[in-house]
Amino acid sequence: MRGLYFLRNGARVAALLFVVLSLFGSGLFGYVQNASAHAILVKAEPEPNTRLQEQPEQIVLSFNERLESELFYIKVFDEIGRQVAKEKAVLSQDQKILTLQLPELEDGRFTVSYHVVSADGHPIEGAYVIVVGQTAGGAGVNPEQSLHENHGLSTNMSLTDLLRYIFRIVYYMSLLSLAGVVFWGLFLRPHILQSTASLAFYKSWLLSLQRIHLIALLAFIYFHFQDLLGDAGVGQLMSLFTGTWVGRSWALSLILSLLGFVLLYRNKLLDGIWFVLLLGVKSLNGHSMGYDPQWITVALNWVHLSAAAIWVGGLLLIMTGWKPQKEFVDAFLPRFSRGALIALVVLVITGTVTTLIYLPGLNYLLYSQWGKLLIAKVVFVALVLMIGAGIRFAMKKRNEKDLRDYLRLDLAAMAIILTVVGLMTYISPVPPNEPLYWHEMGEEVHMTTRISPKVPGDNQIQVDIWMLEKDGLPKNIVLNLQNKDKKDLSAISVPLVPSAVEKEEGEFEEQDRYVKYTYKASGPFIPFAGNWALEFRVMDSQDDETVYKQEIRVY
Repeated sequence: MRGLYFLRNGARVAALLFVVLSLFGSGLFGYVQNASAHAILVKAEPEPNTRLQEQPEQIVLSFNERLESELFYIKVFDEIGRQVAKEKAVLSQDQKILTLQLPELEDGRFTVSYHVVSADGHPIEGAYVIVVGQTAGGAGVNPEQSLHENHGLSTNMSLTDLLRYIFRIVYYMSLLSLAGVVFWGLFLRPHILQSTASLAFYKSWLLSLQRIHLIALLAFIYFHFQDLLGDAGVGQLMSLFTGTWVGRSWALSLILSLLGFVLLYRNKLLDGIWFVLLLGVKSLNGHSMGYDPQWITVALNWVHLSAAAIWVGGLLLIMTGWKPQKEFVDAFLPRFSRGALIALVVLVITGTVTTLIYLPGLNYLLYSQWGKLLIAKVVFVALVLMIGAGIRFAMKKRNEKDLRDYLRLDLAAMAIILTVVGLMTYISPVPPNEPLYWHEMGEEVHMTTRISPKVPGDNQIQVDIWMLEKDGLPKNIVLNLQNKDKKDLSAISVPLVPSAVEKEEGEFEEQDRYVKYTYKASGPFIPFAGNWALEFRVMDSQDDETVYKQEIRVY
């Protein structure tokens, strides 16, 4: 009798455990420090687009977040595309700095290409040019033109990118459906799954979902592993699956998927362990791995996935069994209604806490694709809660037609929410900071200001000014940065240092010839994120002043 009592109340106990874990994670939120999910290159030595009189001894790339301990490289190519550095780059102990020792180089232009994998499993890569010695032509690539992988939705996506997103969505749908069906199987036997027909129906769907999940997982891995390898080649596959968390997650997911064909629905304890592990290894791959402390973000992710699986798996069983297994549906529906309501409450709690961890402020929801997708998800979750109220009302009134209509709406909303989630998992919650390229064409004074990488902390700033040769050397140069969010903070003055002077070549009359003056600065002139107003002032030898203003947002 005690065993039967546990079976009748097991779902209630499990749901209560989910709520407790969610509230526990929420209570610990005050101790969580924000971090960005995708690693960002914050400093490169030598700086991009620079001309060096002497060759550098090494390339040093510094990132704001720790990187995976495998699948990183720096490659240096000469003017005809030959790779000039054969040694492997070295990752620092804190896994934030990548260093490549350089051999002796001849004068010329060199392209530096790098590839790393951030802690949340996303590949980050870029390229820039430096010039060594005296050689014809400029550096050829500006810092703001460096290539970076931002993982955003775009209308110019290639077919491969499109398929990548499609299989992410299919994978998440299959994962949650399978996990949910396994979960409900723990609490439906032997009472509801006691007839031969209902048991055959359940096992048939369980096997079908296992097959779909395995195929979706393999397709998911196929369309993502090449990005993680970069140009390292398939020879690094073993490093991917053993040396990175995303690879380990994939390998364990494959093992569990295959073991499921042998183990599932033979022992309740093994089924429960399999459910926990399947969603657990998935929690070790994604945005939750890019934030500290990881044990909180990973635990929240697992609870969120588990609650979603309970809702998705149960709804799938009801809709597919509506006609062929009406007796099964009638018996299961009251349990699903209670379980789904608790699962949705848990989804709201864990989703809210996770969002507060991922974003520095709720206003960031308006600035990024991830935030806008999250707003869409919240709208549909609210719709699902209203649909759930309709389902319970129709059940109470025993109105089968309205009940089925509400369940169809619930299924449609679920499909939309899972599609949105599949897209969100490949987009950074915090918008990427792009290097600033600010150019102004004046009547007599032209100006270009570059700030790279334009992140909170250290940045490299270069200001180029074009003035008529007859006006002589600029008398005074001022670049101020004013934070618009903190009115009591005085403007920060950037100490620009003269770097180069070049006369413009071409068909100019002597009095109209322009001279380019270059000034540089490097340091923490943008101490924190927010809205910043830039003010540039230049005074010529005749005390005539030109002023340019620009506003930027730093995430």
